[in-house]
Amino acid sequence: MKIQCQVVSDFDCVDIYKQPSLQHPLLQNHKIQLYPTFTNNTMQIKSSYGKNVDGCSSGKVPIYNQRKIDQIIINASSRLQMDDFQPYSKGSLGYHRVTLDTTQNMIFHGASVGIGAYNLSLQTNQYSISSIWIENGPPTELNSIQVGAGVHPSLYGDSQLRLTSHWTADSYKKIGCYNVNCPGFVQVNHNKEYALGSVLHPTSSIGSAAKEIGLFKIKQDRTTGHWWLIIQKESIYAGYWPKELFTHLSKGASLIRFGGQTYAPPNKDSPPMGSGRFPKERFRNSGLMGLLKIIDSEYNENDINPKYMKRYTDTNSNCYDLWYRGYEGDQYRQAFLYGGPGGRNCDI
Repeated sequence: MKIQCQVVSDFDCVDIYKQPSLQHPLLQNHKIQLYPTFTNNTMQIKSSYGKNVDGCSSGKVPIYNQRKIDQIIINASSRLQMDDFQPYSKGSLGYHRVTLDTTQNMIFHGASVGIGAYNLSLQTNQYSISSIWIENGPPTELNSIQVGAGVHPSLYGDSQLRLTSHWTADSYKKIGCYNVNCPGFVQVNHNKEYALGSVLHPTSSIGSAAKEIGLFKIKQDRTTGHWWLIIQKESIYAGYWPKELFTHLSKGASLIRFGGQTYAPPNKDSPPMGSGRFPKERFRNSGLMGLLKIIDSEYNENDINPKYMKRYTDTNSNCYDLWYRGYEGDQYRQAFLYGGPGGRNCDI
């Protein structure tokens, strides 16, 4: 029950100590953390199962080459970067979100999720992303990290399902971006299979009883305060968002979200979310998120508690929906079904 990242040619191998993220003004004196302090296993970072054929040479890390699709992006949309993300309020036309959110008044130090992977067909100016959010701060100063499986033709130049992240330190105004499109995320794993922007495969099929699940975790290092991206149940440490990037998130998160969000220009059809099918079509057809866990104020990893979760949606159930009942058995534990086909009548 795992998903791998397909090696693609859209990566440059750069010196780990000269990667673009270190050009951020707040990171100019940053000392790279090669592995989190909560693990002693550095081999996964250095060799990723001991396979070197898909990785950069020693001392180098893969960085997605955005230059190859810059012209596609320019021609497709001028809203690619910060304007492309919104707080997903009901007043933001074209943006939609269906999530399961925590309600506890506490500090979190991370979360993890298993996301069912489905191919989706989108137009150039649409996106559909299934992910976890780690957030803190008031609405005007929101700090947020988001990571998961996304289809975003304007970002990548295709409709393939890719490992996609986004972060902000000022409520999506000027600070932050997708992946490594601006200085921020520090890549430490040399393998191209575990770099932001990699293609996720294999994917699930509608009607199949077997789900291809991508496992994603964001965990704050108790010693350094950095937020680590961890992939797969084998715990592949891809890299981290440094503590220095954030104000409120440097202390931990106040809110965890699990779910999907989409965008389409006003007066255009909203794209599919999840598998593109409704939760009422049950497990074989609907999008799935399972193995939902939070990392609490004492850094303990626990299944989410239905008592402290609430459903959020900014659209109607004829567009997207989310069904959560709690524990769904040993395989997926705390899990929910979500998604839908989108369409023209999503705004409410």
